[in-house]
Amino acid sequence: MPILSRLPRHALLICGLVITRIIGWGSTFYALSVLGRQIERDLGLGSVGVFGGITTFLVTGAALGPAVGRQLDREGTRRAMCVGAVICGLGLALLGVAQGAASYLACWFLIGIGHALSLANVGTVTVVQIMGTKARRTISLMMLATGLASSIFWPLTAALSDAYGWRAIWFVFGAMQILIVLPIHAAIPRHHRSTSAPTGLAPVAGVGEAGRVAPEHRRAAFWLVALIFSVSGIVSWGLPLHLIDILGNAGLSQAEAVGIAALAGPATLLARLAETTIGDRFPVERAALAGLLVGPLANLLLVVAPGSSFASTGFVLAFSAAMGVISVARATLPLALFGRNGFASTLGRLNVPLNLAFAASPLLFAAMIEWAGQQATLAAAAALQCVAFLAMLALLRLLARPALAVSSP
Repeated sequence: MPILSRLPRHALLICGLVITRIIGWGSTFYALSVLGRQIERDLGLGSVGVFGGITTFLVTGAALGPAVGRQLDREGTRRAMCVGAVICGLGLALLGVAQGAASYLACWFLIGIGHALSLANVGTVTVVQIMGTKARRTISLMMLATGLASSIFWPLTAALSDAYGWRAIWFVFGAMQILIVLPIHAAIPRHHRSTSAPTGLAPVAGVGEAGRVAPEHRRAAFWLVALIFSVSGIVSWGLPLHLIDILGNAGLSQAEAVGIAALAGPATLLARLAETTIGDRFPVERAALAGLLVGPLANLLLVVAPGSSFASTGFVLAFSAAMGVISVARATLPLALFGRNGFASTLGRLNVPLNLAFAASPLLFAAMIEWAGQQATLAAAAALQCVAFLAMLALLRLLARPALAVSSP
């Protein structure tokens, strides 16, 4: 008990939410990359059909995002996350009995509903609702730990697949939602909504609650944030899925490509750790600006020096670190700019363009590599990140503008 008494308030709940995020992402997005070929073989689906499941659940989340966000602002996250865990568990279990394309994609649609209610950015909203505007470091720590999802679930999924087959795995993952995730979500405290909480993007009184954006600049800032993270998200969600092939096509052997690509995870974790450790010393938009600058430079490094192990290693380390910083900023920048009140509604609106961009990115990069070639694809990725960098510069200029003075009558 003395040890527990020294823990920060809500520390156990935050640890629990980290576990639910690892299970949530590990049992969906990461598990499919291990099981994809087996599902493709047994259900007679092509790779586009198999990974169309990810597209389906991301598009579903985008469609539901605004409505879910408004609901979270009104009632808090507890009920939504509990319902979401049950729906995710049902969808994952039904994947174990899917027989063709229709039933397979229907399961992912169901998982997408559960994802919108319990995963996505709902954990971030929970932290903000219980910790307020001091939540940045906690969110960064959650993002840091969530980066372990692939490291845990790739070998776990492979081991279960070898022992029991791919169908049984989905039953196991569905049971995790009910036996592990649901009780943790049920422990979330009830949310007491402030009567001054705004709807939409309207400002409220109080700097800490309303954020740093002046009232007349909030709409422009919102769309700049949406542009920044949608465009950078196309690259961060699309390029890594083709990373090994890109390195192999650059002239590296399969063993070299796999070994260098494996550095992506540690680089992302170290970047998130650095942001967590020293991030409070810098505005979050400055950290994001640095990541958006390093990203395109990393892509161009492989363009100018293809086939070099040194250049390939530098590309993977720099690109992955940049994406790690940007992924944290994606969760913390809206809070810094728009404040705590109406935070879930703001994230719900942001989820629409972001999830649509994330859903399209794997297929987009596959098409670009096939039709335009690797060098052109890397150059296009650098150009997209430059667009995001310029949008961030525009956002910084917007934040530097003084609020309009209101003259008294």
